[in-house]
Amino acid sequence: MRRTLIALTMLAAAGALAAGCGGNTSGSGGYGGGASPATTAPSGTRGGRAYGGGPTSSSAGTTASGTAVAIDNFAFSPATLKVKVGRKVTWTNKQGVAHTVTADGGAFDHPMPSGARFSFAFAKAGSFAYHCTIHPSMHATIVVS
Repeated sequence: MRRTLIALTMLAAAGALAAGCGGNTSGSGGYGGGASPATTAPSGTRGGRAYGGGPTSSSAGTTASGTAVAIDNFAFSPATLKVKVGRKVTWTNKQGVAHTVTADGGAFDHPMPSGARFSFAFAKAGSFAYHCTIHPSMHATIVVS
């Protein structure tokens, strides 16, 4: 009986994990009611103050100014990006899977459904690590000088 219970628990956990990492191509990314690919900046008190900048957004049909980071093949590319103070970095999710762009210091935490773009302007020099909360192996750094 105990072995059956353990096996069922492990099976349920594996199913939940697979559902969270599955190929969601609906664009909602698991973040509620069908968010469009052109996402808006997150609300709340964090708002980018720790990095001195602030989040911005751009529509999928326009070319964003700044420096681009692609989210593809479960990785941020490039993994280390060097930009000047005041530059805007734009992340684009090129996968059919939801991700997040989450600053280790808490300055931004943005859901990234498939096709979404998110931009953030870095107003202070420093090294800023970030990651995907859904896929813990995904991490990268923005170096601002």
